Amino acid sequence: MTPDRMNRKKDNPPARTRGRVLIIDDEAAMGHILSKSLRLDGFEVLTHTDPMEGFAAIAKEQPDVILTDVRMPGMTGMQLLEQIKGEHPEIPVLLMTAFGTVEDAVRALKAGAFNFITKPFQHESLVHQIELALDRRHLEQENIRLSEGTYEEEDGQRLIGSSVEIGRVRELILRAAQTDSAVLITGESGVGKELVARAIHRLSRRHEQHFVAVNCPAIPPTLIESELFGYERGAFTGADRTKMGLIELSAGGTLFLDEIAEIPSEIQVKLLRVLQEHEVQRVGGLKQIPVNIRVVSATNRVLDEEIAARRFRTDLYYRLNVIPIVVPPLRERSVDIEDLASHFLAVWGRKNHRPGIRLGDDMIEIFRSYDWPGNIRELANTLEAVSVMAQGDVITKEDLPPGFLHGGRTRIGQAKNGDGPDADKVQWPVEYKEARREFEQAYLNQLLSRCGGNVAQAARTSGVSRRSLYEKFDRYGMNKGNSE
Repeated sequence: MTPDRMNRKKDNPPARTRGRVLIIDDEAAMGHILSKSLRLDGFEVLTHTDPMEGFAAIAKEQPDVILTDVRMPGMTGMQLLEQIKGEHPEIPVLLMTAFGTVEDAVRALKAGAFNFITKPFQHESLVHQIELALDRRHLEQENIRLSEGTYEEEDGQRLIGSSVEIGRVRELILRAAQTDSAVLITGESGVGKELVARAIHRLSRRHEQHFVAVNCPAIPPTLIESELFGYERGAFTGADRTKMGLIELSAGGTLFLDEIAEIPSEIQVKLLRVLQEHEVQRVGGLKQIPVNIRVVSATNRVLDEEIAARRFRTDLYYRLNVIPIVVPPLRERSVDIEDLASHFLAVWGRKNHRPGIRLGDDMIEIFRSYDWPGNIRELANTLEAVSVMAQGDVITKEDLPPGFLHGGRTRIGQAKNGDGPDADKVQWPVEYKEARREFEQAYLNQLLSRCGGNVAQAARTSGVSRRSLYEKFDRYGMNKGNSE
């Protein structure tokens, strides 16, 4: 490390640690040098000169990465590696030695080492290897966390339900899981599209590899290319290191692209090439990197309409929509509400220390008559709220959130039974889609009127993006008001 670089690091210390590194090296001087330089690069560093002491400290210090020498008295680096992989297999281990051979490196990698580094090495090269190990560790931690959450949901939300509609989804999941073909999952927000994607991965031959979920709308358009495809060092200002993209990280496993319709058109072109050629090119890179991935995507938009409006590429649509799965909204599988409610109450009851909480006898019919515009997500959130706020162990109408029964939400049962507002104006029988369309148009007219024609204010009030509001205005031939 040059003096200028060290001074620069001292003047601008990192705001937060980039990860915890445990160094085990019998040469105290080497451990001191590595510790000092890595701290200047933003890492938290712990050092031990005795391999036995270093191994014993792992459980307490919980490092993210272990960096160990190979030749040490009392225990070699290879022996230490075997012990670490036996008790702490989740921690990546980097072996370093001045006497390494190709055979040693192969043996280390087969034993579970993340990589084998030969001394002397460039500091930047070491930092890069640590970053790669951290990326892999964080990804595995996230997958463990999500897998644990998924297991709980799969036992309830995915499998619970006897409706014909959810039965069809189960059949399609099983069929899709037997292939590596692309899957396109469609359905309203909150119906459980990601849960379906995880079930496909869990039942597939790729289940031991990574499931990488990408929430496309959550990534700013200016960053989505580098996040998906990665970048080479020097590709743009601030790219001080090479970074693998999410596509590369999902190699061997499943890449889940949630809300795929939100991806910008220029990124759609690059994604199409990945699907066609099974290769990815990092931003600023020159070579094509082979990737073996299975793509599952999801959207709550009607892609035919997006294609007609030239917001989504037809060729990409055909690549993604090899196996289509439509997840029905909760209102179309209301027979499943009782079992879903029992599951969520059991979950929230355990978390909120109310294990005996349950719905009153009249509550199931109330829940079945409700439209659930937020679908299963809304059901889960509602039950979490009542499990906390209910006075007793039996939930009644009085325990429901304010406005649930009379907050202006669409209620199937009220209008049908003639006891809701304007029920006398409804001409029965009426198709659900037509009733929903009329309600949405009336809501939008009133929303725009109350906001004085200001679309920006209407978007803030309704929680619907301006883009979606404009699309709805076009659909109903409405005056679009003022944009500001």
